[in-house]
Amino acid sequence: MEALLRAFWGMIPVSAIALPYALLGWPLLAARRRRRLPARYATATAGVDSAALLVAFLVFCLVTMPVGGSSESTLDLVPGADITAALRDDGSLWQVIGNVLLLCPLGALLPIRMRRLRTLMRVALAALIASVLVEGTQYLIHTGRVTSTDDVLLNTTGAILGAALSRRGWRSLDVPPPVPVVIPAQRRTVCEAPTLTLRVPRSVWDTRYAAIAHPERQ
Repeated sequence: MEALLRAFWGMIPVSAIALPYALLGWPLLAARRRRRLPARYATATAGVDSAALLVAFLVFCLVTMPVGGSSESTLDLVPGADITAALRDDGSLWQVIGNVLLLCPLGALLPIRMRRLRTLMRVALAALIASVLVEGTQYLIHTGRVTSTDDVLLNTTGAILGAALSRRGWRSLDVPPPVPVVIPAQRRTVCEAPTLTLRVPRSVWDTRYAAIAHPERQ
C-alpha cells in the first residue's frame, strides 16, 4: 500500500505538466479539423483524442515509475495469487482497484474513435496485448514492481468495463455520410428524320396523265 501511494503521489507533478499540453493541443487540433469537418464534430473528436493521448501517457509514466527500495522486478505467473493476497487482512485492495482502473479510460475512449474496436471481444484482445506489453516492460526495465498474471487479467477486465460503460456512445461522434444528391432522370428525345415533301404543279400532273391515258395523241 505504501509503495502504491508513493507511485500515485509521484504522478501528481507528471500530471500537472502533461495536462496543460493536452488542454492546449485540444483547440489547436480542433481548429485544424474544422477545415474538413463540422465544428461540433471537430471539437468533440479532438477532445476525445487529446484525452486518450493524455491517459495513455499517464499510464505509461505510472507503470514505468520505479517503486520500492529494490531495483529488481518480481515475476509471478500463478493466476489468482496476487488477488488472494490483496483480499487478505494485510493485503492492499487498492492495488486491485488500481489495476482495474488502469486501462478503463482507454477502453471507454478508443472505441469511439476506432471502429475496429467496437466489440467487447476486440477491446478485450487489444487490452490483453497492451497489458502483456506493459507487464513485460516493467519486468525488463527492473522498476521494483511485481509482474504478474493477475495484473494482466485485472487490466483487461478494466478495459472491458470501460468499453461496456461507453458502448451507447460509440457512434455518437461518427461523421454522418453526405446527403445524396438526386439527379433527375434524363429523357431521351428521339429526333425523327425530316420528310421531304415535293409539291408538283397541277399542270405537270395533267400533262403526264394525258400522256399515259392517251398515248396516241403524242
